[in-house]
Amino acid sequence: MKNKTIFVLILYVGFSLNSIGQIDTVPKETRTKLIDISAGLATGNLRDMGTSPLFYTGLLPVVDITYSDFYNNNLIQFNIISYNGIYIKLTDDDSYTSTANSVNTEIAYYRHYQDYDDTGFKHYPGASINNYTSIRVNSAFNNAAFTFDNISSLNLNYFITKEFTLKAKQKKFLWLIKYYREEKQYLASFKIGVPIYSLIYRPGFTNPGNSTLNNSFLLPDYKITGKVFSGMNTNLSLSKILPNGNMIKLTYHWEYFTSGRYSLNRLDMSKHALLFSLVFKMN
Repeated sequence: MKNKTIFVLILYVGFSLNSIGQIDTVPKETRTKLIDISAGLATGNLRDMGTSPLFYTGLLPVVDITYSDFYNNNLIQFNIISYNGIYIKLTDDDSYTSTANSVNTEIAYYRHYQDYDDTGFKHYPGASINNYTSIRVNSAFNNAAFTFDNISSLNLNYFITKEFTLKAKQKKFLWLIKYYREEKQYLASFKIGVPIYSLIYRPGFTNPGNSTLNNSFLLPDYKITGKVFSGMNTNLSLSKILPNGNMIKLTYHWEYFTSGRYSLNRLDMSKHALLFSLVFKMN
């Protein structure tokens, strides 16, 4: 009986040690939190057929704040970007200026798709919901001076990243002056987003001929319409990774939107933005 008891204890201890070994080999959850603070300048074109058939050129300073939370194979991002500037149209005998203030907020989820990581690229398919709100004022149009737009979209996104290293190297400047380049780490990324469905809230009338006030809900004679595949947006960035995990980043952002070729008071707009960012690791 004593031998049986000792045998059972040995088996129990063996299973326990094996369990502990298994627990130790389970990869712990990895989590990285980043906050990206960006500033830059955007330019682009805008045409609001409810006000004018002319294309206006925009000059818009930009502020962009993005919070990213990487955990295991998941990525959650919250982004808010503000454009505040002017749209200008020059004609042969006159000029028109419109002030513009807009805010876009977005929450996105991505899942790391590991099947092709051996190529050096990390793939993150995902989706997002965003809301764009814009106020434009063109005093030259008198009672049609004010325009308000609100666009909410459900987007499908694809995000790709690649890390690479420039090895330390002895070099020469102008083939004469020797200097030592330290090892540097970089992160390149590219994102593409397509709004698969958008809800567009904007004037349901032609401004110059019919913008008198009444008791309509929210804003006078504004309407909500839906649009499938209303545009596209892309982000291309290059970040230098600092020894403490923070980053310095340069980003080029492009986006295009249209409310539809046959929509009432068609709205078309595009933007090109160049942003400089400081990215801080929060943990």
